[in-house]
Amino acid sequence: MPASGRKLSGVLLTLLEQNHDRQPSLSGRLYRAIRSAIMDGTLQAGDRLPSTRALASDLSLSRSTAEAAYAQLEEEGYLQRRTGSGSFVSSASARPVSGPGSPRGKAALPQAAPQMLLSGRGQRIADMGGCVDALEVRAFSAGMPALDSFPAATWQRLLARHARHAPQRWMMYGDRQGLPQLREAIAQYLSLSRGVDCDAQQVLVLTSSQQALTLVAMMMLDDGDQVWLEDPGYRGAQTAFSGAGATAVPVPVDGEGMRVDEALRLAPQARLAYVTPSHQYPLGMALSLPRRLQLIEWARREQAWIVEDDYDSEFHYDSRPIAAIHGLDHHQRVLYVGTFSKVLFPGIRIAYLVVPKPLVPAFVAGRSQIDGHTSPLTQAVLADFMQDGHFMAHVRRMRELYRARRDIFLDELERHLGGRLLPGSAAGGLQMSCLLPDQRNTDRNLSGIAADAGIDLPPLSRLYLGPHARQGFVMGFSALAPAEIRGAMKRLAAAWRASKR
Repeated sequence: MPASGRKLSGVLLTLLEQNHDRQPSLSGRLYRAIRSAIMDGTLQAGDRLPSTRALASDLSLSRSTAEAAYAQLEEEGYLQRRTGSGSFVSSASARPVSGPGSPRGKAALPQAAPQMLLSGRGQRIADMGGCVDALEVRAFSAGMPALDSFPAATWQRLLARHARHAPQRWMMYGDRQGLPQLREAIAQYLSLSRGVDCDAQQVLVLTSSQQALTLVAMMMLDDGDQVWLEDPGYRGAQTAFSGAGATAVPVPVDGEGMRVDEALRLAPQARLAYVTPSHQYPLGMALSLPRRLQLIEWARREQAWIVEDDYDSEFHYDSRPIAAIHGLDHHQRVLYVGTFSKVLFPGIRIAYLVVPKPLVPAFVAGRSQIDGHTSPLTQAVLADFMQDGHFMAHVRRMRELYRARRDIFLDELERHLGGRLLPGSAAGGLQMSCLLPDQRNTDRNLSGIAADAGIDLPPLSRLYLGPHARQGFVMGFSALAPAEIRGAMKRLAAAWRASKR
């Protein structure tokens, strides 16, 4: 351990010995010692902490004790853990450096320093932490497509053709609703492949599905409105709706998807329901037909709204994809969200929202206040990519590639970890959920140990809003070649074995 790390360990050892708060667990005492060092200014924003292995060795603790303390500090916002880089003191939690003559840990601020207070909504958004996307392909990041198999040469050819032709056109502001050719291509694709009953006039081209959810929240929800959310479910939806002032109502799921009967018991007059009906995120089951009809009837009766997030419906491996709820709705109560980030590549920054025709003008106006428009040049290239048949050909190739990678992943998971998949989790999509193999530890602790080994392992428990969180992981496989899957699984198994010593 570097000298700075040994010095920090000495400080923490002193704090542990001085700690008389009767905290029963050693991990709790270590957590409080590190938190005290941050709050009194001993640790400053950006300071790098020792790895859990090094700290445990230096303090003569078990690594799981150190990992539990780090996990708690990360959860409360005191630490930021960066896979492959280490653990750092969060800039949001550390005290400013003390000025000359001021007591240690006391911020030397000007007497007339203004109070920098966020709005209530701004504070809620800040507290939720926003959405964080993977910046590189890494085992086992969830939701990442196979970038090495994208037909880049075809895309570059189409891009060059548009860039050469009337280049000033692509330098101008774009249509707020989206390029008409692309909206037409999207509507045709949704009609033929997903059973969505819409035309190009109902399609809004956006930059991400997260933007679509934020726009829906802005246009359809008032403070205090109740929103049904699948539990477990997509954290980005909770961020969008709770950040807008709505009250999230976690609704449990079972083998048939969202428990609509339980939702009706919890909040019968909710304003909106958010569902991933074709492939529930993260558990993988499909919403059954009776529950789809029950959901539509509730929306009709209560004049409520259904947000259908069809985030990865292109990839079903053992059966045909289930048609979208939108095609069953004859009352215009469904808002349909889709994205090209999973089926093509994240950097494309194109998604779409299908809304009932009477709402189109309002949604276009709302979208113009968020970011104006999506890149016209990228839209034009994507429109050609779809109209020339490249899009569906790519989907077919990726479906076969991902099926093969899924099978390898399942074999390696069983061989090295004895993983228990949740039913339906492997039927489609770019990731699957498995339960914790070692019930003596938590998924957050094991996730931290995996991060020290250079592996992303998103904990399943973090996707729960209610009190009955299951311990496990959401593991992506689609972006990894077979050798990468095998190598990462071996490293993960070795890291977990070493943590038990």
